Amino acid sequence: MSANTASAQLLRVTQALQETLELSIDLNADAERLAELASQLETVNEQLSAHQGEKIMPYFNMEYGDQLREALPYGPATGRYNAYSPDMDVRNNGDRVVSDIRFGKRHEGPPNSVHGGITSLVFDQLLAFACLRNNTPGYTASLQVSYRKPLPLHKALRFETWLEDCGERKVIARGECRDGDELLATSEGLFIRII
Repeated sequence: MSANTASAQLLRVTQALQETLELSIDLNADAERLAELASQLETVNEQLSAHQGEKIMPYFNMEYGDQLREALPYGPATGRYNAYSPDMDVRNNGDRVVSDIRFGKRHEGPPNSVHGGITSLVFDQLLAFACLRNNTPGYTASLQVSYRKPLPLHKALRFETWLEDCGERKVIARGECRDGDELLATSEGLFIRII
């Protein structure tokens, strides 16, 4: 099987696991049925365990081109091959990074809203992508997120990130999350450039 075919099938596995995580949140059955489901999942985990080894693609992919999401294909915030990552697209818009993201039940904090830690996780990665997009990759030194309103689940939200200031060693990136025209959250990150 070619690497492209294998990655396509890995994406199917990831999407199936993503659906499993979503369905598990509101699971309601009697103890006997839950025990049966647990046994079935344990069997699947044994099968998955038998195929552990080197990843199909590297954890950090230097050949991402214009597809920033492919830079970290297994990352928890934006990784296409991580079942915990929310549904999203990530695209370049000039020197900015724009993402439409739909969070699911697995990201819930307050009722029907995204957990603040998940919002921070996603902002951290998208701010880093803005640095990467502008050829100033770096490590996060600090991250600040201001929450104005709860981020709703199951709705396409727009994240936009950009560089605010770029020094020899330090880069400041900013971002915002909107529901249509309504500003829900803002973020600022300080990144130390990789030299």
